[in-house]
Amino acid sequence: MIVFKTFFKVLSRYKFSMIMYLGIALAIITIMSGFNSSGNASYYSVSQGIIVLDNDKSEVSWGLIAYLETINYIYEDDYTEEQITDMIYYTKASNYLIIPEGFGEAFLSDSGNPLKIESTKEVDTRMGYTVEAEMDSYLKLTANYMKGGYSFSEADELSRESLADMSAVNMVSEVVIQDDKIFTVFTILPYALLTLLCSAVLPVILRFGTMLISRRTGISSLPSVKKQSMLALASALVTIGMICVLIIISSLLSGEMLTARWALIAIDVIVFSMTAVMIIIALSSFGINPEAAPAITNIVALSFSFLGGIFVPIEHLGGTAKAIGQFLPTYWYSEAINRIKSGGGLNDIAICLCVQLLFGLMVMVIGMLYGRYNLRKAE
Repeated sequence: MIVFKTFFKVLSRYKFSMIMYLGIALAIITIMSGFNSSGNASYYSVSQGIIVLDNDKSEVSWGLIAYLETINYIYEDDYTEEQITDMIYYTKASNYLIIPEGFGEAFLSDSGNPLKIESTKEVDTRMGYTVEAEMDSYLKLTANYMKGGYSFSEADELSRESLADMSAVNMVSEVVIQDDKIFTVFTILPYALLTLLCSAVLPVILRFGTMLISRRTGISSLPSVKKQSMLALASALVTIGMICVLIIISSLLSGEMLTARWALIAIDVIVFSMTAVMIIIALSSFGINPEAAPAITNIVALSFSFLGGIFVPIEHLGGTAKAIGQFLPTYWYSEAINRIKSGGGLNDIAICLCVQLLFGLMVMVIGMLYGRYNLRKAE
């Protein structure tokens, strides 16, 4: 019990840090959720930039591109994958469309059931969905005219006239707008949790390694394994409290709780929290000065967040950043969120959860081995 009492006594010294970082995290979550809701509520039909790769070059694909060009600006140059990612991220283009070879032939033969056009877009805004709605409206209306006996050129002209005064925004489901908010809010949680753990729990554990704490509390005589186990348990209890607070606040901000996808997101949060605790335990084994905790907080929280898809969506990360991010638990947390957003279930996110836990276990084992090596070296 002496370890527990000492842990929470030392933890009370970091109340200001906990409140400060909790306030920062909640401010970011609130701002992000506010942008999401207000941005979508005030959205109206505007011209978008679209990158188009036409592998078909048929009458149908040309007709589709010509129609989209009457509403949007078309980029038809050759771009690298990184350039396309940057254009979408900086909203220069809302969609990257790839028209497959044989698209026109399939459209004409199947009367409106063409091959699927691949569309890459920013999932957290309405712009990408608007372009897809415009494209879908044109193809369906043209197919209906052709079923009435018109040729493609005649159907193309009639479709353009019919759609000239219509806004494709009205065809975008309101469900899509509401769906984004819960994912936007919960995506920020890893940053909040990492900052809280690194700024409060980590320095407490580090201070347990100092001779001053050991002598004052009389725990220096305790076996190292038992002391580490008690510290891990105390850290876990504090983390559980943090998780509960963050999940409740995030649920209230998103306006959704106790649904099937909310439960899946909660599982993802819990697994990441377990991983975060393992990371903290590993860091505490390297003999870091407790006064360095603020610097560690910023380095770990910000680097994990930027490279792991917390602040920048995974699909917008550059090639190098994405390759590095795949080795971080935040990347797989974000990937799980994206899979849930796409309608995935527990089986679909299982691999993401496992990778997070494996990362935590690997880092914790490395940290403990390093700590044991230092103890033997000191002896």
